[in-house]
Amino acid sequence: MTDTLAYPIRSLRQAGAVLRARRSDRQISQKQLGEITGTAQSTISDIENGVVSVSLDVYLRLLEALGAELSATDRIAGQRQD
Repeated sequence: MTDTLAYPIRSLRQAGAVLRARRSDRQISQKQLGEITGTAQSTISDIENGVVSVSLDVYLRLLEALGAELSATDRIAGQRQD
């Protein structure tokens, strides 16, 4: 059975937190992830801290290297929007 975890992403900070959580779960350093994806370690740090916006292509490449993917879902009717 495959466990699927969903993380809501509504801001750069949340996107960075998801990336950090996935990377930590996989016990991969920022440097290692950078080497795998061709992304500078400093850029990964900035993404994880929510201080830089990167293209969707870069974010997807990072997620793919961590065995994750991005998906979109409908919000529940009446749910508060941030």
